Amino acid sequence: MAKKSSASSTASAGLTPEHILTGHTLEVRELCEALRSLVRAAAPEASETAYPSWHGIGYRHSKSGYFCAIFPQTDYVKLGFEFGVLLPDPDRLLEGDGKQVRYIYIRRKEDIRTEAIRGLIVAALSLPAEREAKLWLIKNR
Repeated sequence: MAKKSSASSTASAGLTPEHILTGHTLEVRELCEALRSLVRAAAPEASETAYPSWHGIGYRHSKSGYFCAIFPQTDYVKLGFEFGVLLPDPDRLLEGDGKQVRYIYIRRKEDIRTEAIRGLIVAALSLPAEREAKLWLIKNR
C-alpha cells in the first residue's frame, strides 16, 4: 500500500476553505479571500484543499505538487511556500529561517504585493514535481 503524504493525511473530506475561515474576523477573512483569488489567478489548474489540522488552505498542482498555503491567524494571515527557501525573492517578501518553508505575513490589504506574490507562485510552480528532488536542491544549493 502506498504511503500517504503528510499533506493528504491532514486534509478532511467534506471540509471546505470556508470552514477554515469560520470564526475569524472580517478583516482576516477578507485578506484570505484576496490571497485565494491571487493564488487561483496565478495557478488556475491548482486544487484547493482545507487542512483543519494545519488550520490552513493548501494548494497543489498536478505538475509541481503542494506549493503554498494560506494560514489565517488571529489578526493577520500567513502565506506559506513549502519550498520557499528555493524561490527567488527580489522583493524580499519571504520570512523565516527554517530549512525549507518561508512565509509572507499579511497584516493589511496593502501587504498583498500582487505582482511580487504572483512571481513567487510562478517560481514555486516551476520547481521539480518530486518532493525528493526539491529536498535535493535544498541540500545541494
